[in-house]
Amino acid sequence: MKMNVQNPSQPVGQPVFHKVAENLYRLESSGGYYALIKKSGKQFRRSLKTKDRKLADRRLKELKGQIGCLTLTDDAKLGFEAVANRWLESIKHTLAEGTITQREIRIKNLSPFFKGIPLRNITPAQCESWAIKRGAKLASQTFVHELETMRNVFSYALKHGLILTSPATTIKRPKVSNSKVVIPSREQFTKLVAQIRQSDGRADSQRKSKAGADLVEFLAFSGARIGEARASVWEDVKFENDMIWVHGTKSEGSDRLIPMPAALRDFLLRLKKKSAEPPQGKLFKTDSAKKCLATACEKLKFPKFTHHDFRHFFATTCIESGVDIPTISRWLGHGDGGALAMRVYGHLQVEHSLAMIKRVSFKQAAKEVPQTQPKPGEGNGEAPAAAVDDRRAIAKAKAKYGYPWWVSENPLEVFWGQLHEEIWIIPVEKFLETAKQAMGRQVLKQEFADRLALEDEFSARTPEAMLREVTAKIPVQASTTTTAHP
Repeated sequence: MKMNVQNPSQPVGQPVFHKVAENLYRLESSGGYYALIKKSGKQFRRSLKTKDRKLADRRLKELKGQIGCLTLTDDAKLGFEAVANRWLESIKHTLAEGTITQREIRIKNLSPFFKGIPLRNITPAQCESWAIKRGAKLASQTFVHELETMRNVFSYALKHGLILTSPATTIKRPKVSNSKVVIPSREQFTKLVAQIRQSDGRADSQRKSKAGADLVEFLAFSGARIGEARASVWEDVKFENDMIWVHGTKSEGSDRLIPMPAALRDFLLRLKKKSAEPPQGKLFKTDSAKKCLATACEKLKFPKFTHHDFRHFFATTCIESGVDIPTISRWLGHGDGGALAMRVYGHLQVEHSLAMIKRVSFKQAAKEVPQTQPKPGEGNGEAPAAAVDDRRAIAKAKAKYGYPWWVSENPLEVFWGQLHEEIWIIPVEKFLETAKQAMGRQVLKQEFADRLALEDEFSARTPEAMLREVTAKIPVQASTTTTAHP
């Protein structure tokens, strides 16, 4: 290998590089490797951060690929704000309106720190300067949101060849400690609604306070977000089957048809009766209960509850009533199968579980079991009386049908038939298996306690023609009220 000899005219102490291959140089003093690459008349000098030749060759190859993707047009001179707005425009179709507004605010807050600097010239030191200044002012969660936006903008620039590397990679994400959710108790909720409905003596106060109280009750009984409540109209309420359609605001996938608990049905019926004419249009005459809610909390010396706290109240009430997390998650419009609900409300489920276990006692079981005389039919080959009653109940249930769905080879028919029957005609293992095949997912045993939710999901997953065919074979019984089976 031919070595470059330092020129005697060079100042003493000036670094000496020796070319060892095309675009590859080694620093004489340290032995480290450097790259020198030219593209469209522009030079790129980079340290490869290694003294190992083979590693240097690999990193040089990667660097050449990155530089080859660079855009050296006028777009490369764009500033942070211009590139950030391009990035936001490219993803707007995937975001809810509220999310877009939040991203716009973060871009507006970030832009002054990089004003007048082409994006390609932004350095890690400038990003660190932003982190120091904003980190001292912002809450951890807000800082994380801005950092996420900054990284997304630089990632977009990398993808489109506007920069070679992201200068924000050295910024560490602070730990965000989730504050404990403050949820109103049942007693607090009742007092709050009563307090809001009271007039404060001002003109038109009674009408406005009633509208605010109505909105709060709906949020608490439905678990809807405030935006979803604002979008609710009377056409969404299905009194005939106790269902209500909720227009999701987080994403297109959060639209959902959910069952109405008795409290929500009664509340909407009362609201309907108040109207002199058949109600139509929006459910509520106000878009916010923020002011009347704050006033009521202050008078009652309660924490400052928000609209969203009543969504938490709904979820907590469901958990305390024994509803499983996946079902609650579907009612809330989450699309993650219950992961978020478990993070937020998992501790409440544990608390409820601990409270329930206190009711379990083994003291009676520890005593000696007294010997009793066998009941009639026992010990002589005959079935116990309870078993006879069970068989008769199953036989009576089967007699209602002209089609033996319980022996069908079609899992949809078996699932649909057992779903509308109070008596446990088939073994639970078979019900679980047919449910899995009919729903296209794993069905948990505890989900059988909420038959309405399973019916709704099954109807949504099954083609209408197929559903009509199954329903024709197995007519829905007059009473679909079910209880949890062991």
